[in-house]
Amino acid sequence: MYKRKIENVLHSWLDDASHKPLVVKGVRQCGKTSSVMDFAKKHFKHVVYLDFREHPDYKKFFTPNLEVDSIIMRITAAMPNAEIEPGKTCFVFDEIQDCPKARGALKYFYQDGRYEVMCTGSLLGVNGYKNPEEKKEEEEASIPVGFEDIVDMYPMDFEEWLWPNGIKAIHFDYLKKCLNSETPVEEALHDRFRELLHQYIVVGGMPEVVTTFMETKQIGKVLTVQRRIVDEYKSDMVKYAPAADKSRIRECFESIPAQLAREYKKFSYNVVRPGGRGRDYAGSLQWIEDAGIIRRCYNTEITELPLDGHKLKNEFKVYMTDIGLLISMLEDGLCGRHFRKDGTQVVLLS
Repeated sequence: MYKRKIENVLHSWLDDASHKPLVVKGVRQCGKTSSVMDFAKKHFKHVVYLDFREHPDYKKFFTPNLEVDSIIMRITAAMPNAEIEPGKTCFVFDEIQDCPKARGALKYFYQDGRYEVMCTGSLLGVNGYKNPEEKKEEEEASIPVGFEDIVDMYPMDFEEWLWPNGIKAIHFDYLKKCLNSETPVEEALHDRFRELLHQYIVVGGMPEVVTTFMETKQIGKVLTVQRRIVDEYKSDMVKYAPAADKSRIRECFESIPAQLAREYKKFSYNVVRPGGRGRDYAGSLQWIEDAGIIRRCYNTEITELPLDGHKLKNEFKVYMTDIGLLISMLEDGLCGRHFRKDGTQVVLLS
């Protein structure tokens, strides 16, 4: 279990006397479930975990009504080992987008006040909680506006990557001192940080990928895990995206490496498909962004604050949220990778 910055956010949430049920949303495989479960087990006597993706039958706990005592009665009947005690129990609803009624129940858990609820969701930004195969359930379910606290979680950033690689507070303090005094970093430390940055560019910040690299130092195994995650993203596009947009969403997604390989890296719909136009693909690209898979980087008219007020809406680059997954999408021949046997050095050859 890696140290993550989300831990501070979770502590602040729990310490707030007026907090509501928590929803942690973010791209799939970024570590949401592990972080939430680790926090819940440390701070509550009992944790009741429901994974709606792995166990679709758990949806029945929220039918035919959302009254809290009725929900608990159904859960304990199906899960006799679940211990539920007022004031000492946290419910963890994992992949809540797959159970719209569970999200709707957050309002009633908040009003009841006897139990804490923490949720994770991978595609909430694209209304992923709506299951296209269950139209009736979509119509009946509603987002509990005003009755949930929502936070975003991302893959491990470079600082989080440094923590398990032996970089300690004393090193960060030294870097800040050099920055503030505008003095060069000592060569030995500079070389070490540069090595770690090169590794981070290839490995990225997906916890499973990081673990694979830390344990094996074999980039081939790292690449296998990364490409499996990318394939899962494509599967989500098939499962959750509107039927009419599925092919266009995938075309936009698969064009990202080619977009960034161009000399002028502005995202072009013509690269997605010859003759492609924004009116045909803009919505598909927005779907991928709302899913948390990509981030846009806009060009600006002038470099003055606020930058967002000066951005050129039609001039932007598109990057994967995780740099390692972007590297894994390149063809094998486009990027050479070399590690020492101890894994401390990587060289990229383009």
